[in-house]
Amino acid sequence: MIDWCPTLSDSDAPRYVAIADCIETDVRSGRLSPGDRLPAQRQLAARLGLDFTTVARGYAEARRRGIIASQVGSGTYVAAADGLPSAAAIAHQRLSPPDRSMNLPPEPEDITLVNRMREGIGTLAADLVPLLRYQSLEACERDREAAAIWLEGSGLSRSPGEILFSPGTQAGLGSALAAICSPGDKIACEALTYPGIRSICAQLHLPLAGLAQDEDGLLPDALDEACRNDSPKALYLNPTLSNPTTRTMPGSRRSEIVEIARRHNVVILEDEAYGQLSRDKPLPFAVLAPELTWHFASLSKCVGAGLRLAYVIAPGKKAAWQFSRSVRSSNVMASPLSVALATRWIEDGTAHALLSFIRTESATRQRLAARHLAGRDFQADPNGFHLWLNLPGGWTRSTFVGHMRDRSFGVVESDAFAAGMAPPEAVRLCLGGPTNRDALTADLDAVSHALEASPQRASVYF
Repeated sequence: MIDWCPTLSDSDAPRYVAIADCIETDVRSGRLSPGDRLPAQRQLAARLGLDFTTVARGYAEARRRGIIASQVGSGTYVAAADGLPSAAAIAHQRLSPPDRSMNLPPEPEDITLVNRMREGIGTLAADLVPLLRYQSLEACERDREAAAIWLEGSGLSRSPGEILFSPGTQAGLGSALAAICSPGDKIACEALTYPGIRSICAQLHLPLAGLAQDEDGLLPDALDEACRNDSPKALYLNPTLSNPTTRTMPGSRRSEIVEIARRHNVVILEDEAYGQLSRDKPLPFAVLAPELTWHFASLSKCVGAGLRLAYVIAPGKKAAWQFSRSVRSSNVMASPLSVALATRWIEDGTAHALLSFIRTESATRQRLAARHLAGRDFQADPNGFHLWLNLPGGWTRSTFVGHMRDRSFGVVESDAFAAGMAPPEAVRLCLGGPTNRDALTADLDAVSHALEASPQRASVYF
């Protein structure tokens, strides 16, 4: 997004017309070029001291003249002359639509931050050819050192030599379970859990047992009973800003879980995809029980999902060796380009700037959600970018998801998260992704209005 702001003081036309006129003038003069992304409407309204509706009408007038083009979730761009697609439009055509079933972090629009990201990619050009090669199992020292710096943000202090690399947590979990389990081994988790672990266990023929939980997470008594009766090989946990419930397991509960896991020799799979987002989190399981814990620190939720990169800590050298061979057989390697880019961004501060942006923007969006959903039954955390909405009487999760199917944010029914329990009438709402605040506000308005009405009155099926 460029740093563009029109000068309206010289025009006697209505403000919205003046905005469209300025866009057209700046395109003709070359100040604006095809493919340039214009500021978000609400942001421009604040800069000009106008109401949002006036700016929205100005953009609409510019679209009518064919000067700009907009797409929900992607922003507003200057259109190319003669109807030809702009470079930005061509680039957009190379990308498939975002997968709104996934929990996506907010995407940056600040041009300074975006330029920092681009500069990081540019620095890889000098090493592009070697980065396109197959790599050995051993990551270079520079990449490991950067990973160690990053993990310190989650409360983990480990030597670079202990850190492994995986093309995302999903692949890492699969590789770890393939390394330590045999078909038929039981895996325990919370009754509402990350859908990815369900898929992995099904593919590896590992029965998954969902255990009871409360507002602090997994119930220790439920785990102890499962260990005595079913002897699970491993316990999967997403303990910080849990997907989908948003809850963070407090330190006291973590200590209770560790004591039971030690007593029954149960391996802990700690998925800390959201760990960096929380500003006040308890110690990780990898600190409380390093001899039992596999720790997965994905960059998907705190930097960007497209990197497909996770840093992994194994519970010992033998486990690390098994994991490396499992990654090799199933995924070959983490992408060297992704590893190098993550290292560059960590070294030059871009990764932490992205993390800071996601934290700040998530908190703003959670405040929007709290305002629109006031009085509703939902769980949220200001550090996260999703919430768990319990639907009022009359609404079913499938009906609600169907009603929201044309909105710009992700709504996922509880069926995707239920393990060993009947799915509740609830949904997960994602407040991030390529959705700006204006679109999110409209989406939250739609949710609020729908929940005030009966499903029959809100029906979209004809």
